[in-house]
Amino acid sequence: MKKKFSYLALLAMVLLLGFSGCSNGEDTEPVDNAKPKSVFLKLGKSAVTPHSVSSPVSNGTDVVLQSGDLYFVNASGAILKHYTITSSTTSATNINMTEAHNGASITNLPGNTEMVYVVGNTSGLPTSGNISTVQEVVLQVESQNDIEDANLYGSGPLVDPVSPATAYTCEVDLKPTVARIELTDITSSGVITDFKVDGIFIDNYFSQALVKGSVTSTDFVENGAVAAAFNDETSEYPAGLKPAIYDFYDPALSASTKVAKPAGTGTVWAYNLFASSTGSTVPRIIIRLSDIVTNDGSTYTAPQFVTVKGFKAVSGGASLTSIESGKIYKIAAGALTFNETDLSPIPNLSLIDIEVTVNLVAWTVVGVTPEL
Repeated sequence: MKKKFSYLALLAMVLLLGFSGCSNGEDTEPVDNAKPKSVFLKLGKSAVTPHSVSSPVSNGTDVVLQSGDLYFVNASGAILKHYTITSSTTSATNINMTEAHNGASITNLPGNTEMVYVVGNTSGLPTSGNISTVQEVVLQVESQNDIEDANLYGSGPLVDPVSPATAYTCEVDLKPTVARIELTDITSSGVITDFKVDGIFIDNYFSQALVKGSVTSTDFVENGAVAAAFNDETSEYPAGLKPAIYDFYDPALSASTKVAKPAGTGTVWAYNLFASSTGSTVPRIIIRLSDIVTNDGSTYTAPQFVTVKGFKAVSGGASLTSIESGKIYKIAAGALTFNETDLSPIPNLSLIDIEVTVNLVAWTVVGVTPEL
């Protein structure tokens, strides 16, 4: 069962922690960390589709929480209490997602609880020890190919009650740790009248990241100017990375009236990539082409490559210096248009820029154009 939470900007989990002995009509007493705490948990209605060929994600589309892990920790990060959040019946260790959405009571939390952490859509996480062991679990990029299963992460401190309140509060912004690139179609111009698409490859990407959303330079993949690398099931693009990081067509995908697009109505090519919330390196899109036909008799040996080196924002036209988790970088129909000067028998040499539209989580779409 999937539970979707609509919200204006971020998915907020609101935790109201209170003491049964407090009166609504008088100031709360100083906190006694030796006393157990009772918790009222509510997954609030505050305010994306499978991959690699999928329906485009619209601005404000719901983030999907299919399952989760809820951690209560002390000041040093020790996990004091752990719950799963699933569609199963509420028990001593599980909170039913529907009940959590409507409001569920949790009793006898340790009195020294200080922080709340939530991880969504990632299974097999530690349930005891220090929260750092959860945060530092490594995720592979191929595990993020379904946007409805994308890793979600958030944390927040408990806020002391303020008179005349009788409860602690904690808001956790539960956000994706991936960015998403959507490509609507590929269009030829100039003397090129027809072509076929052999494959689409993401280059300059992070192969893995931590559950908490961190990426490191040691996991950054650059496949360079080597044509042989950009083929189906190579050492650089093994079968396990398809379709998360690349798509390949056998036979090649034919253009129609100078436009190549994915199968289906209203679909896009889509790739979910690790990025930090503050911004990570802009990836490249490598398009492998064959059977190029021209109207001036010029010929091109196969394969030929078009390399998208970066993105320009549709709004304002500035080149983007990074991509951010929780944002969708949408390349609209006709935005990726190439001509004969953009072709090269070697990838990562002849470069173009494209415009994109950018939006935020729940999800934000960023309109961009390719830079060739």
